[in-house]
Amino acid sequence: MRLIALILSVSILGCAPNKKDELSEILAGGSEFFQKTLNDPKHEIQIIYGKIEGDSIIHQNFNVNPNQFFYPASTVKMPIAFAATKKLEEIGFGLNSKLMIDSSEHNPRKIVFDSLFNEEPTVANLINKIFTFSDNQAYNILYGWLGKDYLNSLNHGLGIRSSRIVHQLSESAFSFTQESNRNTFKARLIGSGGELNFEPVLNSFEGSLEIQNQLRGVGYRKDGETVNEPFDFSQKNFISLPDLLGCLERVVKPELFDENQQYGFSQSTYEELEKIMLLRPKNLPYPIDTLQDNYVKFFIYGDQEESSYPDHVEIRNKVGWAYGYLTDVAHIRDTKNDIEFFLAATIHVNGNQIYNDGEYEYEEVGLPFLAELGRLIYDKNLN
Repeated sequence: MRLIALILSVSILGCAPNKKDELSEILAGGSEFFQKTLNDPKHEIQIIYGKIEGDSIIHQNFNVNPNQFFYPASTVKMPIAFAATKKLEEIGFGLNSKLMIDSSEHNPRKIVFDSLFNEEPTVANLINKIFTFSDNQAYNILYGWLGKDYLNSLNHGLGIRSSRIVHQLSESAFSFTQESNRNTFKARLIGSGGELNFEPVLNSFEGSLEIQNQLRGVGYRKDGETVNEPFDFSQKNFISLPDLLGCLERVVKPELFDENQQYGFSQSTYEELEKIMLLRPKNLPYPIDTLQDNYVKFFIYGDQEESSYPDHVEIRNKVGWAYGYLTDVAHIRDTKNDIEFFLAATIHVNGNQIYNDGEYEYEEVGLPFLAELGRLIYDKNLN
């Protein structure tokens, strides 16, 4: 039986000493800016470094607490992409199946054409949009097709239990009603398996998790006004950093998990997902091809003006940014220098403690920190 080797070193100040734990040493080599940011508790930094050793992944942690709230933002699009893939295989359809939805009473309403790819929407292209430029609508379509009951039941069954995915995503915190988040959409799926129609279903999953500090800050913006009370995240999506990384590991290295904790995709499906995760904006039609290569790559390259990075550096990842939380979950492999590791981290950069106002220190603090973290880990492996 192959198991993921997990070294828990949860600490308020950093990593507990361990002869196999290089992370403390690596973090200590950061710049003055990096050290100041790392040791400032207001940034609520969590880091997981996954070293691949034989048939195990050795996790080394900094400040990781699965019960500490942070807003995962768009990183939840990754497990929903994998859940959609799982649903297709369960019913005998492939990733290139067409998926058209109609939810006349709720966003995103009726969608039967994909203007970016100039064809009817396919699940493969929706997943492509999720990983290549983090498209909200693609996530909302898959969320509305699958429903939160299926999503969360699948996650919990795989051992991804410190999670709740319960709402659609938008630029505003108040774009979707609870009713629209509970109902699945009317949908039509067309593929090699034939045609299936899905009628709307009311979902009941509530996600009662014992998560700390879900009331945040001193205020929030709503309808153009500042409400001077903490912002309540208890009805928002959540998935712990270890579980986010676990989702990615189950797709990149499925053989390292017990069979009952694998997604169980066919080999060709695993390979197709990996190809999608490696696509860059330049591989997509206009106007996405005008985005920089590092648009959704926070580690190593997130703060670089030079947008391109070498083809021999492969980054399979998913990032999220909202409400001042920046998160990246990645598998990084350098095929030229024989380097491979997993890395996940989250940082909070909301200096004024007002949520939903769009005033966060992403460029000043968040991206430079995550980029330097990625370079520190990469350089350690390189040297």
